[in-house]
Amino acid sequence: MKKIGALFLLLCAGLVPGQALPLSAEGRAEAALYMDVIRAFYAQQQNETAACAYYEKALRRAPQNPYLKRQMLACRLADDRLEEADAYADYITQPDPDAEDLAVYALYRWRKGDLKNAQDYYEQALAQAPEDPRIFYQYVLLLSFLDVDRAAQILQQRKADYPAFAHVIDYETGNIYRSKKDLPTALKYYNQATQRNPDYAEAYLARAEVYEKTSQLFLMLHELEEVEKTGYQSAAMYSRMASVYVLVKDHAKAKEYFLKAKALDAGDNPANYFLALYAEEAGQYAQAAQYLRDSADFAAQAGKWLQVAFYEQRSGNPAQALQTLKQAYARFDKNVEVGYFYALALMDARDSRRAARVLAGVLQTNPQYENARLAYAFALEDIHRYRAMEEQVRAVIAQNPQNAAAYNLLGFSLAERKVRLDEAQELVTQALALRPDDRAFADSLAWIYYQQGKYTQALELLQSLDEAFVRQNPEVSYHLGATYAQTGQPEQARPWLERAAKDIRPAAKLLKKLGK
Repeated sequence: MKKIGALFLLLCAGLVPGQALPLSAEGRAEAALYMDVIRAFYAQQQNETAACAYYEKALRRAPQNPYLKRQMLACRLADDRLEEADAYADYITQPDPDAEDLAVYALYRWRKGDLKNAQDYYEQALAQAPEDPRIFYQYVLLLSFLDVDRAAQILQQRKADYPAFAHVIDYETGNIYRSKKDLPTALKYYNQATQRNPDYAEAYLARAEVYEKTSQLFLMLHELEEVEKTGYQSAAMYSRMASVYVLVKDHAKAKEYFLKAKALDAGDNPANYFLALYAEEAGQYAQAAQYLRDSADFAAQAGKWLQVAFYEQRSGNPAQALQTLKQAYARFDKNVEVGYFYALALMDARDSRRAARVLAGVLQTNPQYENARLAYAFALEDIHRYRAMEEQVRAVIAQNPQNAAAYNLLGFSLAERKVRLDEAQELVTQALALRPDDRAFADSLAWIYYQQGKYTQALELLQSLDEAFVRQNPEVSYHLGATYAQTGQPEQARPWLERAAKDIRPAAKLLKKLGK
């Protein structure tokens, strides 16, 4: 390159204002060639992809130039366009190729799968430039595929030349053996590296990986703790340590290290995921939602949006949960799972009409989605589209005759409308046969008895339900209160109707009639 630089300076010196450069056509062509090379050279210093374009342009001006062919060969190897590299490889036939010529050609032979010839050319290159670290590194890397022990031997021979880097050489030697799955020998050299330099973090990390691969988790933790003592810190390392503490059920330590990971990288995915789980376990749902939102992959993970919505619901913020699901449904192109849970949230918000539209879209693309079809039937029942609801319930039962909730939905709907009560009783009885301990189904059957005028049977069944369940469900409270009233027990009816009156309009109406 010295020749090119000198010529560039001479050209610049000759460009005096007011004077033309007296070049012949041949001289102008040569000047253009060198300018292309200079542009390529400086572009290469900045790692610009334009460098290869300049070299290619220069080669068109001088198609037999060995230097330009070598540069183009290196470009094609770097671009992984091996099929185009062959056109430039003949530069190696020039007399007296230098070390760089030989090293680039060695890499070319390696990429072509000709490892023995590649080794020969690297050895020729090193004979000319024995101190060139890049050529030496490539040569040793090649040898690690051909002859692991030879590669390690050559590396170890260099320790005498570079005593200050002896620990690095031991570390790289260990890496060679680890790549070939000779873990005991790899550990031997990693041990030498840490003995030579107790603060060399890379060797501890490498040893930790060996112990991880061999499931020696406590030894792995020990190594990573030793790394920490050197002052080395990384979110990835702390997350790995925390994950091991999770496996050994030391959750206090796990949380400590996940927090350290998050302090270094606020978006660290494993840290935020596990911290969210720990927050959930502690009942800190708002904090759990924030951890997931902090995750680096949150924007691209529909599942995390669903989990955030769940946490927001549990934290007593259903409006925010609904908004999160709405945003996720739009962001993830009407994702089926998101659509299903978005529809459930809409139904909770008493917007069953919109829920029905969302679920209809889900079923259009996924007609076998049984839970979505059943939810669609619930939404249709809410908006009084009873015929369509019954069609969906029948479709669910045809798909899965064991779906107890489908039988119960249709039976209870018929009871509410006071139609086909015998059929309603058969449907709910079938639901209870499938799930005999389901208290909601028992309430449905009691309400059918009520609508049939079988008040004593209805009351006995409702009184058999545990009181906590009745208190937690306004509709069941209404059924019990109405049945007490119907059997001439207004004093027993009032507390249950009062409990239900806020949510159930007929309960409020009956309470008023009883004279609250």
